[in-house]
Amino acid sequence: MKNNPFTLKIFLLILISTLVLNPVKAQYYEQDVYSATKYVTIYTSDFVIGKKILNNFLLVKKCDVLNQEINTRTFEVSFQLNENLLSSLDSTLGLIGYITSSTQNNNNNKLKVKKLEAELEDNLFKLEKLRNKYKLDSNANSRKNLEFTMENLEENNRRISRNLTQMKENYQTIFTKVTINDELSTPTNSKIAFAKMPGVTYNHLFVENPKAGISENNYTGYSMKYIFTKGKSYFQIGVMKNANEMSKLQIYDSLKANTINEFFTFEFGQDFYTRYFGRGNRKFFNLYSGYSIGGAIINRWNDQNTRFAAFTNLSMGVEILKTKHILIDTKGSYFLPLADLNRNTRGIMLSASFNFVF
Repeated sequence: MKNNPFTLKIFLLILISTLVLNPVKAQYYEQDVYSATKYVTIYTSDFVIGKKILNNFLLVKKCDVLNQEINTRTFEVSFQLNENLLSSLDSTLGLIGYITSSTQNNNNNKLKVKKLEAELEDNLFKLEKLRNKYKLDSNANSRKNLEFTMENLEENNRRISRNLTQMKENYQTIFTKVTINDELSTPTNSKIAFAKMPGVTYNHLFVENPKAGISENNYTGYSMKYIFTKGKSYFQIGVMKNANEMSKLQIYDSLKANTINEFFTFEFGQDFYTRYFGRGNRKFFNLYSGYSIGGAIINRWNDQNTRFAAFTNLSMGVEILKTKHILIDTKGSYFLPLADLNRNTRGIMLSASFNFVF
């Protein structure tokens, strides 16, 4: 089968184009040739709108897109940005969602250019000396070594010249990489951040429908609270006792004796920060909601008919103070035992807690 000359020419053209164009594209990723590099990660509650906002910015500002990757959860784009557009980019990214990280490294390219120009000048001087020596040298082996040295020096000079050209072209250009994550399908942190934060909580339960012979109207107590993720997830164990004083005569009263005296509780809970009010990153007044599930051993004044009941809590709270070492917060929740006596034991619970890094 004969080769088609036209097909062969096309093949050679494609091959040459690939060899020529790929190195040019690769040069864009030599990030030290830019005046600065900037990396931004954003989480957005509207992934489609977030992509559209960024693409519109790139189109209107005529930014050169170097690379773009997209899937159902993530949109990642690398592009060249003029230094004058930096504040405009920051304002636009703030509209997309919550910026979890933003890093910018500045390159002192003017100093690098001077060093490269000096190195190139030295190399050209060395190359000229080697060429003169090559002309006068008649030894074959020596000439061969000189040829090898000159070829390496020439290649190094070509590399320096390319870098110099790129640096001068990108004096005011920032290499920028923006990653947008879909908050609805991706957690705020890709990895769970574990913590060790023991502490204590004060609880006050106001029973909604207290009934004589079943429950009192107020229960107070303390519990040990251990936060184990920065999310925050926690375990809690404690006791709430009747807040009303009882005389011995009342205790031995048949009706009072059967009244619930205390709840011994143990539970697992999680709190979630709101998307639009700091997401837990502020030092003061972080708003959050949460839940807990657990169990309670219910004791009575006469120590008889002790029973167990599962319960759940739905809560809203505010972190009063949050630092690297301590956390003070308060919350209100609805305490709901999942048992036949829930109507006379459920109610509003107010809590305040103090935790510290261990």
